Amino acid sequence: MTPDQIQVLFKDIPENEELGTQTLQQIFDVAQELKEAGSPDLQILAASIAIGSREVLWRIPLGKSGLLDFFLELLKGDNLDPDLTAFALRIIGNTCADKDENRQRVIDSGRLPELVGLLYHHTLLQFAIPVLYNICVDYEPAQIAVSKANLTKAIIDFLINPELQDRASAYLYKLAGLVAAQDIEPNLFVPQAPHVLLSRATLEASNPESTDLDSFVGLSTAALTYLSHQNFQESFLETPDSIKVFLAAFQIVIEAPRIFETEDAEERAQLNQLQATYTQTLADLSGNPLFVSLCPLDGPLVDYLLRWLSSSQHVQLQTAACLALGNLARSDASSIALVQNLSIHKPLIAILSPPDSDSSTPDLQLLHSALSFLKNLSIPPSNKSVLGSAGILGAAMLPQTWAMDTQPQIQFDGVSLARLLLVNCAPNVRRVCLPLTPTTDTQEQRTPLHELMELHRKADQDPIKMETARAVANICRVLYSSMPVGSALLPASDTATPLPEEETASLSLSAIDKFYAVHPALADTLLYLGLQTKFPVLRSELWFVLALMARSSSGASVVARFLHQRPEIVNVLVEAVNGEKAPGTQDQDAIVQENTPEEEEEPGSTPDLSALSGLGQLEPQQVDSAQAATMAKVDRENGLVLIAELLKRCPDELPTLAINKFRRVLKTGWGANC
Repeated sequence: MTPDQIQVLFKDIPENEELGTQTLQQIFDVAQELKEAGSPDLQILAASIAIGSREVLWRIPLGKSGLLDFFLELLKGDNLDPDLTAFALRIIGNTCADKDENRQRVIDSGRLPELVGLLYHHTLLQFAIPVLYNICVDYEPAQIAVSKANLTKAIIDFLINPELQDRASAYLYKLAGLVAAQDIEPNLFVPQAPHVLLSRATLEASNPESTDLDSFVGLSTAALTYLSHQNFQESFLETPDSIKVFLAAFQIVIEAPRIFETEDAEERAQLNQLQATYTQTLADLSGNPLFVSLCPLDGPLVDYLLRWLSSSQHVQLQTAACLALGNLARSDASSIALVQNLSIHKPLIAILSPPDSDSSTPDLQLLHSALSFLKNLSIPPSNKSVLGSAGILGAAMLPQTWAMDTQPQIQFDGVSLARLLLVNCAPNVRRVCLPLTPTTDTQEQRTPLHELMELHRKADQDPIKMETARAVANICRVLYSSMPVGSALLPASDTATPLPEEETASLSLSAIDKFYAVHPALADTLLYLGLQTKFPVLRSELWFVLALMARSSSGASVVARFLHQRPEIVNVLVEAVNGEKAPGTQDQDAIVQENTPEEEEEPGSTPDLSALSGLGQLEPQQVDSAQAATMAKVDRENGLVLIAELLKRCPDELPTLAINKFRRVLKTGWGANC
């Protein structure tokens, strides 16, 4: 059968696969004879079949007739005839295009390792790459098989070979992405793969004459897939300049619409997904302890990230910078350096600022990332006042996040940050108690604290209610830890000579009286910590703060007013002291009725407070949440301090039922540990 006859045969399209298979079996017999005879005409025959194999309807018959297996067998051995092998590869590639049946024949033939090995063959690799792609695309069994045949190593060796730099193609990059997704790849572990792929991605994108979006996406996808595995993350970070390469590739994907001139909606969607994957990968990498050691705060990588943080035109870069730098701020020392040496809080606070126009809306992911970063920075005590003085608690900053009713996660982040800023920080406590807008009308003095308590009132989510209540508890703790009580509300003196002690005490008392007059809803917010049942440690936080308040006459009077406002807290307090429900109560959160006859004590029956063993030595103690075993003991002691101080300082101001219950607690000493 001559080449001309074969070409005529292929032009006669079969009516069905069976007829086509019978026709091609004639050619198979001829091919076998030529091979056995070692005839050079086999190459001519192969050329004719390669042309005919481009016709879709011949592809399945080529497989069933045995011709596909015949040409796969030609790949065996080391001494390949380049020309004949090239025709064989064309036949294999065409026959497998979109035909899973033929792809499976290739797998079953056991010739995939030889096909992968052709990537090391300088003459045949240009054929081998598209053939491997045709076999693997949309067919996972083939992808698994080439993964086992070490295709990744072959691709990486290809990309680092300087002689082959100009011979890579988009098909090779797509193959890398297909193989990277296989479950076996982390175990095969080609450690240099992510670094080589990302380096190649940046190189492809930086060439203005040949920028190709598909190539960049394929390489990036493969690299990021590997970096989703812990073992690849470790080896990647240990590779010199790895973070620099990653950040460069990340910046390219953010600027991709300009670099690659993308206008297609599908391409934009693809890039958006890739951006999200880059962001997640950066979060993972920067969370690795190695990342911290590779990014000194005075080094070029941190400078790079700081530029991203201030890049207001690219919110994705700002978000990524928040994640990475936030992970660097996991120690007090680094947080202090970032704030007090690098002033990193300034671009973060700018992110919290309201948009320039009413039509602009903040990017929620960026806002969340910035708030999370600021929470890290607000933990060291010396940073709190610095952040507060920068205006973060002002009307246009955190209170704006508390008002975002449709974004509870942002509200929670904003309240949580405020709570951290208020911990043992008198200047910040004063800031949240100052009017948002200066006015002489006491009734109109809306403070940031008002906004916090209003959020507590209307919030549906328990975590938000919890954080607002804890923030108020921090405020009360600072007010009653300062000496004299309430002095934290006074403005800092501009003179070197402090005011006389008596004058300071008088001003402090006046300031704290005004504070409660302006914030009448404070009890509802604060006592929520005691009325909730999910977190015992937060109840303990309340008993500590109330006991601290009750150590002063003015504070005790305030607590007494709280008990009138929320009388149900009385039973909860008694239970904390006794370690069990008070006799006769149905539920710890039930409303206690005043003036119940059976609870009244006889006149003059108030116990001698000093007679209770050890009471004189008790002081309010803050609970260590890590020491759960001691929580009940500390609760009892703080409860005893609170009850004793209230009965000593303001018995006439307490609700009648509270007096009776408190006297009974101290008189009878319910609970052996009291």
